[in-house]
Amino acid sequence: MISVRHLAVRTADLSASRRFYEEGLGLRYLGPRPPSEALNLTDGAINLTLLPYDGPARSAMPEGTEFVHFGFVVDDLSATYRRLMDLGAHIVSEDINQRQALSGDEPQSSFKVLDPNGIVLDVTARPDEWLVR
Repeated sequence: MISVRHLAVRTADLSASRRFYEEGLGLRYLGPRPPSEALNLTDGAINLTLLPYDGPARSAMPEGTEFVHFGFVVDDLSATYRRLMDLGAHIVSEDINQRQALSGDEPQSSFKVLDPNGIVLDVTARPDEWLVR
């Protein structure tokens, strides 16, 4: 048996990333991860650590050329979308499968958003979006 239990994101702005993942997506803040300034968050099953990054500026990579992206299943797509918009998040497209251009209306099934580090995130309310057996 194997299970994914931990993901880490390097960020130049720990507080902006914490707000995005905690207030925007609804992850729970667990506290610092000593001995560094890293921060731990969780959805109750997976740990997400935000690691400080002070290297050269990184350019955002459009979907399809990025090295990694994540997917999140949320209970309330509309509320999550509004929270992320209130935080100033950049919504990339509607419908994670169709990759539809933004219509100006709230997405109905899913959407793609960039986190403060330019990482592409898929957000859906469909628990069966990704195959898990």
